[in-house]
Amino acid sequence: MEERKVFSLSEVTDSLEINIKRNYPNSFWVKAEISKLNFYKYSGHAYPELVEKKEGKIVSQIRSIIWQSDFQRINAKFLQILQEPLKDGIGIVCRARLNFSSVYGLSLIIEDIDPLVTLGNLEKEKNDCIERLKKENIFSLNKEKELTFLPQRLAIISVGTSKGYSDFIQTIEENAKGFKIFTYLFPSLLQGDGASVQLREALSVIEGVKDYFDCVLIIRGGGGDIGLSCYNDYMLCHKIATFPLPVLTGIGHSTNETVAEMISYANFITPTALADFILDRFFGFLADMDNIKKQIVRTSKHVLDKQNIQLQHIKQMLILSSQRRIEKEQYLLENDLKIIEMLNPLSVLKRGYSITTLDGKVIKSLSQVSKGERITTKVLDGEFVSKVE
Repeated sequence: MEERKVFSLSEVTDSLEINIKRNYPNSFWVKAEISKLNFYKYSGHAYPELVEKKEGKIVSQIRSIIWQSDFQRINAKFLQILQEPLKDGIGIVCRARLNFSSVYGLSLIIEDIDPLVTLGNLEKEKNDCIERLKKENIFSLNKEKELTFLPQRLAIISVGTSKGYSDFIQTIEENAKGFKIFTYLFPSLLQGDGASVQLREALSVIEGVKDYFDCVLIIRGGGGDIGLSCYNDYMLCHKIATFPLPVLTGIGHSTNETVAEMISYANFITPTALADFILDRFFGFLADMDNIKKQIVRTSKHVLDKQNIQLQHIKQMLILSSQRRIEKEQYLLENDLKIIEMLNPLSVLKRGYSITTLDGKVIKSLSQVSKGERITTKVLDGEFVSKVE
C-alpha cells in the first residue's frame, strides 16, 4: 500500500501565501461592484464585498479591505467629485493587490478607487436609458397626460420618516387658506440597491387603484449622483413613462437631472417646491374666483347703471307723452264744452231766437198745430201764450 503524503493546513496556506506573493507582487486595477461596504466607524476600516454580475446574477465574489487612511482619502474624493460617499450598490474601478492570510483567507487590499470611472458608469447607464426610451417613442408620454386642474387626491411614494416627505406634508397641511388635500403614502426605498425595484412595485400597487387618485408624487430629500442612480434605471423609467396617471417628482437637490425627472409630467428640485406647485393651483383658482366675482360685480353695476339710465329716459318720455295727451284731451274737452254751450237752448235764446211749444213739445212744423190751439213761446227773459187763428 502506497504511503500517503499528508500536508498540514498551515503548510497548504503558507504555500498559497508564498505563491500569491510571488505571482502577484504588484497592485492592479479591478472592475467590480460594491455589494456591501461594511464600514466600521470605530476602527475606520471598511471590508467591502465585491461582486461581478451578469444579467443580474453574481458570477464572481471576493472580500476586500480598505484600511482607515486609504478609506478617508478615497471617501473624500467621492464626496468632492460625486457629492456622495462610498456606499453599497455602486460600480467601481479600484487599484488593489491580492492578499492571502492563513487565518482570514483570500482578499483584495484596495489602495485607491477612481471616482471618475464610477461617475462615467452612471452617465453611460443614464444615456443608454434615455436613448432606449426615445427609440420606443415613450420618452415624453407621461408629459402628455392631463393633470386635473385641482389635484386633491395625491398618491405619494416616499419614506414616512424622511425629511423630504415631512417637509412636503407640513407645507400641504399648513397652507394659508386651509385647503384640504388628501394624501396617501406608499412606502418605498428611495436610493441604493433595490430602490428601483421597490419604486416599480409601489407604482404597480397605485396603478391598481388609479381611479382613487389624481396623480403620483415621488418625494425624496437631497442627494448626489450615486444616491440618485436608481432613477436612471430603465425598468423604473419605462414604468413612469407609461404610467396612466401624471407622475410628479421632487427627488432632491442634484444638479444632474435624472432620467426619471426628465420623463415625468413635471419635476421639482425639492419636495417643498413640489408642494408649492400643488398649492399654487388652488391659490390661482381662488384668485380667479375673486377676479370673476369682481368682474360680475362690475358688470352687474354697469348693467344696472345702463338700465337705470334707460328707465330715467323712459320715465321722462312717459311724463312728456302724458302731458301731451292731457293737453290734447283738455283741448278736445274745451272744444266739446264750447259746442255744448253753443247747443244750449239758453245760448240760442240769447242770440234772439225763441222756442214755441204745444203741450210741452217743441213746434217744428205748421202741421203740428190747429186753429184755436193755444201755444207757448219762450224768449230769453220769459214766455207768453198765443192763440192760433
